Amino acid sequence: MRASHSHPQSQSQKGSATIIALIVVSLVAICVSSLVWQQDFELRKTQIFKENTQVSWLQRSLIDVVRLVLRIDLVNNQDVDHLGEIWALPIENSRIEDYLKNQDLPEELKNIKFSGSIQDAQARFNIANLWDANLSTVNVTGVQTYANLLEQLGLNKNLADQAAQFVLRNSRRLQYLDELMNVPGYNSDTIKRLSPFTIVLPEPTAVNLNTTSIEVLLALWPTLSQGDAVRFIQLRLNMPLKSQNDITQLLSKIQPNKTIQALSSVGVKSNYWLAQTNMVIDQRNISTQTLIQRFTARQSDNNYTAVLWSKQKIVQVK
Repeated sequence: MRASHSHPQSQSQKGSATIIALIVVSLVAICVSSLVWQQDFELRKTQIFKENTQVSWLQRSLIDVVRLVLRIDLVNNQDVDHLGEIWALPIENSRIEDYLKNQDLPEELKNIKFSGSIQDAQARFNIANLWDANLSTVNVTGVQTYANLLEQLGLNKNLADQAAQFVLRNSRRLQYLDELMNVPGYNSDTIKRLSPFTIVLPEPTAVNLNTTSIEVLLALWPTLSQGDAVRFIQLRLNMPLKSQNDITQLLSKIQPNKTIQALSSVGVKSNYWLAQTNMVIDQRNISTQTLIQRFTARQSDNNYTAVLWSKQKIVQVK
């Protein structure tokens, strides 16, 4: 049972929730005005079904929310990313009318529901870690970690070396996890099993130990037990890791009789993020997954974030 006194992280989350609510209110209001809703609604409805133009604008607005949240998080702390920060707070089952109560909205617009969440892409094992940055040689440590993860998931660990050698022979970088289907030994079931724990990023990256899963932890340090990994997760929630030294100290707490060093392939911050957004419009459920890169300095387009790719799935709701 938690103590009755307020924890600083809890207060921070409450404050973050207020901030994100204000962000959503502002951006949804902008979104609505940008859609030219003063036109005849039936005409707009037809356009949605024929061209999906309005849907694209709404989805883009949700992604703008994500990018703004990531920017605010960077301003708050650019050295550490953990699950107690603003970006980790999801928006669930919201309606546009919840944020625009004083607006005279068409009934059809009021019924649009949306939700969204941000996931740390560097919480997962990055398939790009199977090679060096120039795609000229295999990264032995990365292949071993991936093999350990495959074994954790009940898959053939030899698939790690097969993927590494296949891509190296073809000298072509992967962009999506689904492209592993071209590697002998991989199939749709393998990709489905891997997808919650792996990702393909444009460059080799460190795994963020503040956000990663038990499965990836055990792949990084096979000498840890399941109980050790669970304890690691619990301890980092109470006190997020801020440096390599923090990682080493936490590992020594978990296994005090062993010397476990922090790896060069792990860290405490992230530059890549997955945005999951969902909208229900009329009888369509529109879900989108977007990979976003965040930079510590303003880029040539004056942004601190860039959308690398976006995938959309539309399901007809009965």
